Amino acid sequence: MRAKKEQNIVIKYDIISILIVMLILAVNLGIYGLMEFGIMERIKTEISSQTFNYELPLEEYVVEENIEKIIIDGPRYSDFTIRTNKTNKVNASGFINVTSDSEENAKKVLDESFINIKKCGNIMYLSFKDKVNYNYNICDMNIIIPDDKEVEICGGNDLEFIVDSISKNVLIDNVHGLKMRIKKDLDVKIKANGYHEDEFSGNAKWKTTQTLEKDSTKVIGELIYGDGTNIISIINSNDVAVDEI
Repeated sequence: MRAKKEQNIVIKYDIISILIVMLILAVNLGIYGLMEFGIMERIKTEISSQTFNYELPLEEYVVEENIEKIIIDGPRYSDFTIRTNKTNKVNASGFINVTSDSEENAKKVLDESFINIKKCGNIMYLSFKDKVNYNYNICDMNIIIPDDKEVEICGGNDLEFIVDSISKNVLIDNVHGLKMRIKKDLDVKIKANGYHEDEFSGNAKWKTTQTLEKDSTKVIGELIYGDGTNIISIINSNDVAVDEI
């Protein structure tokens, strides 16, 4: 009789307790993973940190005579300004926001160079170290470039292009928004592509024409100063504003 009673023993499981144990295990594994990848330290830094604002030191690069073209890879996360000038140098400056647990550690970032310069044959490549580190971001970059070199500006956030002088062609491609200031006594032609006439603004009097390309209508905006010898071509930009002075 005793053996028969033992065979009828029913084992019950506490589902709630099992779920709680599984949850505790999952939380512990998650915390361990965060510690292994250093994410916990970053979270601690973010909680105890503050933001410091600094002006970046001026960086200067000589452009050799054999350089015929300068290609600029625009910063993706900050506005930037490019100004042409009668110079043989590229000058760069700007501002930076640094998130750190102390000002002493924040200032260490200022020892870095935030401009990449590479040369290949007669071409100079210029790019920015924006958002390469989680604890800082560059803002309001200012660049001065020679007016006697061909220039390509490829990509980037909002660009302000100040044309004080120009003697070579310039191509601006895939800039989010473009604001240009230009002197009326220069010898230059500005040609921009868009989809609507209201994409062209500023105090300049645009001449616009419509064209049909691949079953879609495009609008070409033009401004001509002097004989229009030097050409500024603008493609793949959302808005183009040109102000004459």
